Amino acid sequence: MRSWLLKLLALLMVFGLVAAACGNDDDDGVTTAPDDPAPAEPADDGDDEPAPAPADDGDDEPAPAPADDGDDEPAPAPADDGDGEADPEEEPMMDACEATVPGTEINMGVFSETRGLDPIITSGSGVTGMTELSTLYDQLIVYDHNLGDYRPHLAESLSSNDDLTEWTLTLRPGITFPDGTPLDTAAVHYSLQRFVTEDALNGSSAFIAWVEEFEIVDDLTMVLHLDRPWGTFPYALADEPGMVVNPTVVEAMGQEEFNLNPVDGGVGPYNIERYAPGEEIVVTAKDDYWGGPVCVETIRFIRIPGAPATYEAYQNDEINVAFLREARTIADAVENGDDASSFSSLQNGGSSIFMNNGVRGSTPPTTDLRLREAIALAVDVDVLNQRSNEGLGKANTALMHPDSVYYDAALFPEVEQNLDRARELVQEVKDETGWDGSIRLACHNAPSRIDWAIAVVALLEAAGFEVDLDNDGTILDLITIVLRNADFDLACWGFNISDETPFFPMIQFRSDARNNRIGYADPNMDAAIDQLQVATNTEEIQAALAEIWRVWQQSWPSAITESVQELIILKPEVKGVMATQVSALLFHDAYIDEG
Repeated sequence: MRSWLLKLLALLMVFGLVAAACGNDDDDGVTTAPDDPAPAEPADDGDDEPAPAPADDGDDEPAPAPADDGDDEPAPAPADDGDGEADPEEEPMMDACEATVPGTEINMGVFSETRGLDPIITSGSGVTGMTELSTLYDQLIVYDHNLGDYRPHLAESLSSNDDLTEWTLTLRPGITFPDGTPLDTAAVHYSLQRFVTEDALNGSSAFIAWVEEFEIVDDLTMVLHLDRPWGTFPYALADEPGMVVNPTVVEAMGQEEFNLNPVDGGVGPYNIERYAPGEEIVVTAKDDYWGGPVCVETIRFIRIPGAPATYEAYQNDEINVAFLREARTIADAVENGDDASSFSSLQNGGSSIFMNNGVRGSTPPTTDLRLREAIALAVDVDVLNQRSNEGLGKANTALMHPDSVYYDAALFPEVEQNLDRARELVQEVKDETGWDGSIRLACHNAPSRIDWAIAVVALLEAAGFEVDLDNDGTILDLITIVLRNADFDLACWGFNISDETPFFPMIQFRSDARNNRIGYADPNMDAAIDQLQVATNTEEIQAALAEIWRVWQQSWPSAITESVQELIILKPEVKGVMATQVSALLFHDAYIDEG
């Protein structure tokens, strides 16, 4: 088997938790490309959007990357200081349960609510819906931290040709949707094609657009012909495109209804019971899951605004799993020892000032390169860190944080605040165009983001801008403003560039990418991203990222303000949860340890 970047960079993601056996284990059947070991150091794209995905204020968009679905897991270990590294120990495995245990329940406080339950609608990643949707649909491929690679799940195997332009997918036989519709290549083809329709909002649509032909060989075999070599293609099928929907149900319901109530819409371990947008998503165990009995009867995904309130609910035993993404709260959880069973990851560029470069033909002030540079130069990230994180965050202005395995101070110099130069640039644009200095900043109402946004306003106004701040809405409201409506000048957002697969969040900056959220276009950036896509070892990846950062400082697509730690904490009795790419979790082997 060929296994380049994926196997080695898996060493970069270290998550701690026990592996449980409520389902079944699979042999590795995914063939990837040649490998070159890199230093062990973690990361996971975390926001509300893929990095590839994506994106999001580090809060709001998640990314792709790494990408994402672990399975068999190491035993619980304390999370580290935020770079995601832990030292797991072996723990006895639970015997496979024979039936769902009545009354068992997992209540998870999620970071952000999803826009819906249709894989093509959600932003993606663990911060915006991937965990919830995985319970309903499962995935063709999952990321296995024990293997340090991707492995088949709904698929039986995935292999490539020598030049990595053709990937052959073979499905497990005998899997059916609850209504009896077979999970076959016709269903897979139907699902994948939905990602390249006009209605698809998920960031991974950019990757599926690279498939030139879906060649159906038979009911269980399909060859995907790509328009370019891609050694990390398994990532796409471990993300939302790997969640196969039931064509019969989608066609009968229509997309709008399916997005809200996809009963019998997937082959995952759970079925939807209740979807109350802004409140909770409730799923209940199937009694005929293809992978074997599901131990936990009910899972509730609860939206609790802000990390402090989420952590308080965890402390009060109102929830037993909590997704935390604010430095102050994470520090409290670590100090209290609540990270003993946890998953931690670092998202490079997890917080940023997202700048509209002219997406969908819009003409915000930030279409002027001088103003984008002025914004980057006006920002003092230490002020932002102190205001929003009490100085506990990982403030930085470069593409990669010093904790990244790819970091080199000479290759990734910080952007130093230069308020005088920022004022000059702003005044120059005013004098030349008659623009009055007004600019809009969209954010959301999480407490730390409110503080962050107020500080950004003060810094930009010191440079000569007149800022109109909107931070009354939720994260979902912000995602709607940016992704669906493209009605913003600036936004609090994040790129979530993980060490494991940094290519995926960077694709959004390619001029022709379907998930280009800001309308940025630069041929030099396109070339640098192409270089990153074909990189096959640590040195090549670092060189490509350094070139991206060099071009970035000439064209200023946006301004990075912080790398963000994500910490998912679990009560000691919650076992068998699997961490996967982009800070998402899998629950098909989860159980409650009553002992």
